[in-house]
Amino acid sequence: MKKLFCALFALALLCSAAACGAGAPAASPTPSPTASAAPMPAPTAAPTPEPTETPAPVPTETPERYPGMPALTRATMPRLDGSTSTAPLATAVCAAVLGETAEEVEDLVLFHKTTNSYLNLLHGDADLLIVGEANQEVLDEKEALGFEWLRAPFATDAFVFVVNENNPVESITVDQARRIYTGEITNWSELGGEDRPITALQRNQGAGSQTLMEKLVMRGEPMMEAPEEYIVATMGQLMSAVKSYDGSADAIGYSVYYYAEEMKMAQGLKLLRLEGVEPSPETIRSEAYPLVNPKYVVIPADAAPDSPARQLYDWLLSPGGQRLIADEGYVSVLDLDVTPKTTPLVGTRRYADYTDHLICADDYGPLIPFAGRRLAEAWPASTGCLYGLMTRGGEVVVDPVYSEAYAAQWYGGTIARPPLLLRQGSGEGRYALAAADGSWCTGFDYLAAVVSACGLTLFREDGVTLTDPEGRAEAELSLQDLGLTGERWTQILGDVSWGEGPAGRRLDRLLALSGVGDSRLLCLDLDTMETVLTDYESWFAREASIPRAEQADAQPTVERAEILRDALGGAEAPYLQRLSDWSVTPHTTTYYRADGTPLPQLTHYGDNWYDAVTLAGGLIGEIGLNTASYYDLDTLVCVFRTTLGYESD
Repeated sequence: MKKLFCALFALALLCSAAACGAGAPAASPTPSPTASAAPMPAPTAAPTPEPTETPAPVPTETPERYPGMPALTRATMPRLDGSTSTAPLATAVCAAVLGETAEEVEDLVLFHKTTNSYLNLLHGDADLLIVGEANQEVLDEKEALGFEWLRAPFATDAFVFVVNENNPVESITVDQARRIYTGEITNWSELGGEDRPITALQRNQGAGSQTLMEKLVMRGEPMMEAPEEYIVATMGQLMSAVKSYDGSADAIGYSVYYYAEEMKMAQGLKLLRLEGVEPSPETIRSEAYPLVNPKYVVIPADAAPDSPARQLYDWLLSPGGQRLIADEGYVSVLDLDVTPKTTPLVGTRRYADYTDHLICADDYGPLIPFAGRRLAEAWPASTGCLYGLMTRGGEVVVDPVYSEAYAAQWYGGTIARPPLLLRQGSGEGRYALAAADGSWCTGFDYLAAVVSACGLTLFREDGVTLTDPEGRAEAELSLQDLGLTGERWTQILGDVSWGEGPAGRRLDRLLALSGVGDSRLLCLDLDTMETVLTDYESWFAREASIPRAEQADAQPTVERAEILRDALGGAEAPYLQRLSDWSVTPHTTTYYRADGTPLPQLTHYGDNWYDAVTLAGGLIGEIGLNTASYYDLDTLVCVFRTTLGYESD
């Protein structure tokens, strides 16, 4: 597995986002949060409210869209369990039925994955499952207990095979897929591809997709024994590895359509046709696609007709429940029109359709990156999320397609409105530069970017582009202008990509190029266009002498606290203070305003890899395992919230 996880950090998640043209920068007034926006939630340690027998609140959706919802309360809500791939649906169901927000019903959706959820139902620890296929272990236990259930498909899913988008193979047969995983077919040339070995990745035993693989594809044939690093514990990690396992495009993996289609937002993956049929909602619903399998809603057979479990079971199979299922992106049993599945829980969209690139306009106001899709732990960026762009008021402008999106801010913090650096992919990913207000955007033409007080140095295969601090292009320099050979340039690009040395940084009219020996630095004089040598000590001393803008002369007003600066706001922007207390278990992180006023709503407990609190453009971002929420710094009103679509079994 170590080899696999290391590979995740060097994956190429290339998106085919179209770049927009240049335009005249302009700013518009910052939208204010709407009155209907949700307030910031209580601290994560707050106890669950005691259930009451009060009538069910009015659903947030109109009755006409989801008719027939059962009148359930928290006290009468059946205990739900199921597959992690269906947890987002369960959250939507609870929110619609109870009239609460997705965040408020999180305590009702504690899913234990496919096999464990079935076992919980069999042993009386769950009332209703929203789940995938049961494996043989479950069926054996069911027979031993003499348990009877009511089980009906609420949606149709498909079993799909995924490869890197650069793999030329477009279609395989079910028999070929089986022979890949028995070890009979070992080279892509046997399938019409290149003469390269096949890396056949597998899921772990007990995973829902592994059960489907054995049922639909292997059909009793034993799978070949795979090296440990070929067996992947989560779907997110499998998708990541298929994109570029071990730096190549030779891997193949399998998934369910719902999850794989969600991951296609990242581009970089390709769903293979099976028997010449492309997986789609239409081919899955009609069963023209050869490998389809239901998603089930399951209750005990002896559930009373008027019991909450039976009421919810019946509604999920009714037109009202089916419409909600379709709206959540599943291939419902009924053929229904659906709303875009990228609609945020809180906030709005500028464009109705999925938008994978920045459409330049002069009326957005400042654009703020938001976490919108989690792929895997710490990949492809520090939070493991893909990022989109939204306005200050929570209006989505670009859906999450960037592995990084951040202010091109020099460490001195001197730029009030720095441009945005947008990256697609990691490892070999590329950068574009966009205006802070989205009024212009370059293409994804740059291999690396270095920010200094004078502006940006954007590295191309054949030279550099120099900009001023606000991102406006000042010069285009070729390798000939730089006086460098292609071999030397390749070495410099490697150093820049790894952050080694000052290459690409600028001091006044000097551009650092590369080291010469242990003590000398080769630079280009931008006035004379001649190369000059300086020593490292002098360079770093001159850099250190550049005045730095201290953020409002910030000194913590809370003892031992550190300052959390606004990543987009410049030196004068308001900031937060963060205090971590490691003397208690679990350790506690608390947040304060600049004047020392505590913000208990932000308190975090423990040290989870997925938790993050950010501050950018006047919005506090709170990123959890499967939810990202953004709050107005002044009012603490939630202006934007979305699910991250993380994990599936």
